[in-house]
Amino acid sequence: MTHISIPIIIVSYCNPEDVGDCLSALTKLEAAPTFDIFVCENGGRSAFEALVASLADTNGPCDHDGATIYVDLPTPQFVQVQHLRLRRRDARVIVSEATENLGYAGAVNAWIRALRALPAWQAVWVLNPDTHPEPRALVELVAASVSQGKGMLGSRIVYYDRRHIVAMRGLRWRRALATTKAVDRNSLAALGSAHELTKTKLTAPSGVSIYATRQCLDYIGLMDEQYFLYFEDLDWGYRAQKTCGVGYAHRSVVPHKGGTTIGSAASHSKVSALSVYLDFRNRVNFVRQHYPSWMLWTLLILLARSLEYGLVGAFGNMRMALKGLKAGIRGETGRPDRLIEFNGAKPRLSGTSKVAAEAR
Repeated sequence: MTHISIPIIIVSYCNPEDVGDCLSALTKLEAAPTFDIFVCENGGRSAFEALVASLADTNGPCDHDGATIYVDLPTPQFVQVQHLRLRRRDARVIVSEATENLGYAGAVNAWIRALRALPAWQAVWVLNPDTHPEPRALVELVAASVSQGKGMLGSRIVYYDRRHIVAMRGLRWRRALATTKAVDRNSLAALGSAHELTKTKLTAPSGVSIYATRQCLDYIGLMDEQYFLYFEDLDWGYRAQKTCGVGYAHRSVVPHKGGTTIGSAASHSKVSALSVYLDFRNRVNFVRQHYPSWMLWTLLILLARSLEYGLVGAFGNMRMALKGLKAGIRGETGRPDRLIEFNGAKPRLSGTSKVAAEAR
């Protein structure tokens, strides 16, 4: 069996166009290090079939691959896998259909568990599907990990349509405000020092692009699936910071479209109700897990923030924020099935990782 150097993991949820665009960008990565791509489709059989058909279409980035070199990987959380090959590159694309909607963390973990059967890879790169990494994005992550001696690193995330402007360099948890800050949002992309940033500002890489060494994963374990969506990246980075170190690869540039799967929005009235619910619920769970002495203060802050929705007339989202806050107090974790059934709608909630609607 041929072994890969860097597995690239992408989670999809009914968004084949995003995945196709991302893979097209990955065809332009520099020749080394070598890589293969592992996609988990969380949206069920029809979404899986649509994704495979789109990727292997005449205008898609892939061809069908009859070699199926990864057929022996243990994949208990997948119904089926399809082997493709990235056009113009010696890289495989293995697309899986999840047994159920695993959430972002669950889908990432499912592939990491399977890949542990392969001895050769030394790091993994987790990417959002709505990204368009520049050609040196991966090689710069590898180089920064070595030079900084860090086990987990993030990229310079820039706006897809304004690449000279930073969307974020990573995430910083602010206890006094019970919120996550997108580090250096809207600053000029050319500015920024990796070493100063990691010393003073960075709690975790953004889930848009996370590079983690195998040694680091052996220390901290997998993503915490209690979050389902939101805060899994902040929690993962927080744990890495305490053990193997968190860094920032300034020269690894990853343009990000943002909000294509869950419909993130700056407006209180337009943001997804389910994302509001998970934001408030998971914020409580994160504080309980890592900053328990701040719990009472956090609850007061979140109560005030939930009422902000009502002040602008977004009463539906105010109620959803309060529901999420109550669920967090109760200790609810995982996929919010009862809420999904109550809303009677299929949730577009597991193809991308964001912390609190991009750290608002």
